[in-house]
Amino acid sequence: MAGIPSDFSVAKKYQLWFLGVVAVLTILSANIAWIFPTRSELEAEVYLSHRTMAVDVRNQLANFLERYEKSLIDGADVINQTTEADQYVISRLMKENQPFESLTLLNLAGKEVIKNHRFLLISPSDFRDRSGEEIFRAIGENKIYISSVSISNLSEPLITIATPLDKRSGYSAISAEVNLKFLLDIVRNVATEVGESVYIVDQQGYIIAHPNPSLVFGRTNIINRKIISEVLGGREADTRSSDFQYKNDAGEKMIAVALPFELTGWVVAVEDPYNQALAASNRIFNLAVISFILEVLMVVLLIWNYLNLIKSATLFFQERNQREAILNSLYDGVLEYDENSMIVLMNPKAEEILGVSFHEIEGIAITPDIAKTRPELTALVELIYPAVAPYASATKQLAGSSAKAMEIHISKPELKLLVTMTQVFDQEGRVKGFLKIIHDVSRERLVSKLKSEFVSIAAHQLRTPLSAIKWTLKLLLEGDAGALSASQLEFLEKGYTINERMIKLVNDLLNAARIEEGRFGYEFKTMDLAVFVKEIFTNYETAAKSKSLIYTFEPSAEEIPLIYGDQEKLSLALTNIIENAIKYTPKGNKVTVSLKKEGEFAKVTVFDNGIIVPDAEKSRIFSKFFRASNVMRLETEGTGLGLFIAYNIIKRHGGELTFDSKEGGTSFMFTLPLRKEDVPKQEAPELNEFLESI
Repeated sequence: MAGIPSDFSVAKKYQLWFLGVVAVLTILSANIAWIFPTRSELEAEVYLSHRTMAVDVRNQLANFLERYEKSLIDGADVINQTTEADQYVISRLMKENQPFESLTLLNLAGKEVIKNHRFLLISPSDFRDRSGEEIFRAIGENKIYISSVSISNLSEPLITIATPLDKRSGYSAISAEVNLKFLLDIVRNVATEVGESVYIVDQQGYIIAHPNPSLVFGRTNIINRKIISEVLGGREADTRSSDFQYKNDAGEKMIAVALPFELTGWVVAVEDPYNQALAASNRIFNLAVISFILEVLMVVLLIWNYLNLIKSATLFFQERNQREAILNSLYDGVLEYDENSMIVLMNPKAEEILGVSFHEIEGIAITPDIAKTRPELTALVELIYPAVAPYASATKQLAGSSAKAMEIHISKPELKLLVTMTQVFDQEGRVKGFLKIIHDVSRERLVSKLKSEFVSIAAHQLRTPLSAIKWTLKLLLEGDAGALSASQLEFLEKGYTINERMIKLVNDLLNAARIEEGRFGYEFKTMDLAVFVKEIFTNYETAAKSKSLIYTFEPSAEEIPLIYGDQEKLSLALTNIIENAIKYTPKGNKVTVSLKKEGEFAKVTVFDNGIIVPDAEKSRIFSKFFRASNVMRLETEGTGLGLFIAYNIIKRHGGELTFDSKEGGTSFMFTLPLRKEDVPKQEAPELNEFLESI
């Protein structure tokens, strides 16, 4: 017994073995004492259960026939009272009684005069003279008639039920063909065990209802079974008598109980393979036979499990210590609480961020009101219940996982937190708690703010000297300082072009900084969008022509009403998009600008069949300073700010900027609301940059 602890003595080992042998012998003796009487009792219970099911089916069968018999009687009462609604009564009965295959009214001479069929069209040639049939003789004696089972053209079992009418109504009877396929639900629902079958047999020995419909449609006749012929004679029978025992088609011995159904002369039978019916008894017997072996194995397993328990406990403590070491070293806080808001886990970083120790709150349910009596728990309450926090953003689903992220601002201490949330499940898949990973983004936000302020200040400081350089170069190029040679003009033009690029870069940086700070400065006015888009399009005809592009404009087929917007800012957005399309489309290809109305929005689309954005980089297309890898190889110049600025301008106007880039071309599409009230009331800073970059 390798691995047994040193203090586990030999005496204790023998003691375990001895107790195991005693337990095995005790259980084996007990099994022998009760297994044989129990087997007989189980067999009796099986027969009792089968008979109970047969009685249940017989009762349901009686209810089935009585229900539709009563429906005919109710219909007969209506026809007896009025002679003007015969066809209506027939149609109503067909509608309310799904098993009715057909309904017929017989006149006083026994001929069919009104007939409805559920599936067939009835013509006068279908009316039969039934005066010579048993049905007419029965109703002549003022009796309710129930026929023997017949088979329809679709091989479905039918019976006919007829009830007499008052002769003053002009009819002798109302008759219904009832489809017995609906008995299938009765025999299917009663059987509870695998292999157990409940079925119904008519007077001729044909099965008319069985869980296996093929036996019904195949017109299986079992009248040769002695148990069936016995019950057709009006006597109950079961296979406890050796005279009525039989085997099924598979050669299995059957346990069966059969009862007569006096109303129609049918048989209700319940059968089950003998081995399956007494499977429980067989299992008990087999268990008793092998129990001794199992008990020996149980003792061995007990000792083996005892040793493994020690090993598992050691491993558990090692893993717990390792997990605690990992959690304690994390830069982010980790907080877990159960469905009752009791804290289950809190690492040191979470304690530091929230200003509370886990031992102070262990076993305490954190409710929204607890902060009133314990102010030091304010941050914890605001984290668990974001609705009471000073600010909480909408949750964002993290791609590829069930976790969600949101930003929460807590008040004590004043921190901005990025919180990743996920549910904790038990072994049965039920939610038992929640886990939150807390990342303090206050420092990132401060750095981002300082970065934006630096960019804004640097751009302001750079713009003035760059403007002075521009006008100085402009004066020189225009000859205000005297004539220049061709080489001097060439150098000055290059310098002027480079200076213009610098000014555009500074302007883009300044615009991006203003957008982030929420002070881009919009001036909204009513404007004609169709004229505006056409003017911007026209401004780039020369640039497109210089690259031999097919440059076209597709105006809206519908009139676009005046919109509410900042024409200068929208011009900046649209020119950025069109410039990109012209810049990154090879010579000889096409660029198309189109405008159309879509519901309450106007939609502008710029299409080109130039460079395709790589799939892996599509999610970053509207980020600051982003340029696709294939674009940078083709065109080294560019700030990566144009689409960022355009995206935020369109967003400020209440619209959406999207794109679709695939084989065949790239389309940038933006919408603008046609109603003034759909435009946001005020400008807001670009929030949650860190969260949006997840």
